[in-house]
Amino acid sequence: MRPFLIIATTVVIAALRTSCHAGCNCNDWVIRDGYCVDYVKAKIPSFPVPNDVTEITTLKNREVPEVSEGDVAIFDLGRYWHVAYVEKVHLDKQGNATAIDVSEMNFGGDLSYQEYKGRWSPKNENEWKRALCCGVTDKYSQTSSRKNVALSAVTQVWSPSEEQPEDNGISRINTFVNKVREVLNRFMPFTWREL
Repeated sequence: MRPFLIIATTVVIAALRTSCHAGCNCNDWVIRDGYCVDYVKAKIPSFPVPNDVTEITTLKNREVPEVSEGDVAIFDLGRYWHVAYVEKVHLDKQGNATAIDVSEMNFGGDLSYQEYKGRWSPKNENEWKRALCCGVTDKYSQTSSRKNVALSAVTQVWSPSEEQPEDNGISRINTFVNKVREVLNRFMPFTWREL
């Protein structure tokens, strides 16, 4: 399974990052487990890592307005795609989703050469350029979160299926708790959800 994840992530990054078409070798970055897909895969082991752009666009089994906690929000950032774990869904008074809170990894800006030198002590500037080509941001391998992300920023949503086998009992409990929260959020007064 590990070699598949490495190959799939490399192909996705190489195919989606416009400057990667020149053939950047990103294997060493993939092995470090610092990409957004690594974070989501750790949160949801059943998340299917796509092999190409077509498979990314087919990772849509829930409409964006139907997003719920525990889903994966997928963003098309132009140069590449990004995935993030949905921690919370903000609802309006009618119970419609308006925004989400997400946790994620490798969501940041371009990594400056000075930042790169400080973190990885490169032998030369070409290593930094290759890191940029491989989609390494200034938040690579760092977990971060964003609050109140507008649903209009989300390209598509992937939701874990209840039929997929879970890796352990904790995953089943988390899925159950998330479903209970979703039901309570839809039927309880709006102010209750803010607690």
